[in-house]
Amino acid sequence: MAEQGSERRGTARRATNDGSRRLALPTGISPYAIAVATAALIGGALMLLAEVTTVISVDLTSTSCEGIYDTNPSLADRCNLVGFERHSVALLLLGLLTFAMGSGAAFGRSRPAAVALIAIGVVVLGLALAVDLPASDDTGVIGKDYDGAHASAGIGLWFEVVGGAMAVLAGVLRVIRPDD
Repeated sequence: MAEQGSERRGTARRATNDGSRRLALPTGISPYAIAVATAALIGGALMLLAEVTTVISVDLTSTSCEGIYDTNPSLADRCNLVGFERHSVALLLLGLLTFAMGSGAAFGRSRPAAVALIAIGVVVLGLALAVDLPASDDTGVIGKDYDGAHASAGIGLWFEVVGGAMAVLAGVLRVIRPDD
């Protein structure tokens, strides 16, 4: 009994001394899987950021949005539209789904999860390019009341585009190399 205990301690001591000096990837996780997971993580995070950042901004040349806030607060609220105001919680849900599918595609090597990532990315790109981009030069109600209104795309729109593209990339990477 005493010999078995000393053997175990000796083995454990050697493993600890050897393993504590270098960083190694866990067994079974390829660098390719890490690339898929990273692309999905970045895509999902950008989708979440698009929910809380400005997607469309309306600027006024004759006055500012703060100036019209005193006379018409509801109109002033339309000066900066964030993703939540444009799509409700769609990008939030799609971003969270991207995290889940990215994990399945990367570490579970799941083809259905990879296809789901591609579909999520296409939906987000569709929202960004077919809904938000055309509306990015529309001044809306503010333009009807103020002649010097000018609308432009905000950083949130570009977060949507890049987030959708990263989700598609993650899915495509897993579909073309399902065994890595």
